[in-house]
Amino acid sequence: MQIPKRLEVIGELIHEGAYVADIGADHGLLERYIANHLKDYHILAVENKKGPMSALSAATKDLPNVILSLSDGIEAVNEQYDTIVLAGMGGDNIISILSKYPEKVKTVKNIIVDAHSFIPKVRRTLVDFGFDIEVEKLVLEAGVYYNVISFKRNSNQQNYSQDELEFGYNLSKDPLFKDYKNYLLNRYQKILNDMENSNCKNKKNKEILNEMRRFKSYE
Repeated sequence: MQIPKRLEVIGELIHEGAYVADIGADHGLLERYIANHLKDYHILAVENKKGPMSALSAATKDLPNVILSLSDGIEAVNEQYDTIVLAGMGGDNIISILSKYPEKVKTVKNIIVDAHSFIPKVRRTLVDFGFDIEVEKLVLEAGVYYNVISFKRNSNQQNYSQDELEFGYNLSKDPLFKDYKNYLLNRYQKILNDMENSNCKNKKNKEILNEMRRFKSYE
């Protein structure tokens, strides 16, 4: 079965010997990738509904060291798990899942996210939770760009600029950054054009134009 590039990138960020809690494990593709590429791993694969859990169970039944959990978010994650993966969901959902159990987040060393919305908000929230951005990678899949971000707990917390939190950390070094930048600038311009055509000139228009100017100079 072909694994999406996003999950492959996430799998590459998981270290040997990791105890991984995969929240919203879906069809177990990440679990299979980890099993095929790591010798030492332990996975808690979580789904919160019986239908997806049944599919997940069938997909992972031949994989060793994979425990399934029908539970809510990180409810079943205990202190032995050092890595949490939250992939393929909205940024607000990611924040809600982590915020519901702050005591569990405090024991985690690594959080890997693939947020499909509100990405700057996710960066800011995880930094506020005491994590540093360890790696941020761009992934192009079916014509859409995704940001895979690995956060690492660090007592000597790094300071980030507004642009790093808004647009990405060290993202200009990514091979896809130039095309990604053009992609986003075109999206900004389309929004502005749509607002112009609807005669919607207001504060939001100015905010988007200012953000667009900042992103143009971001490198």
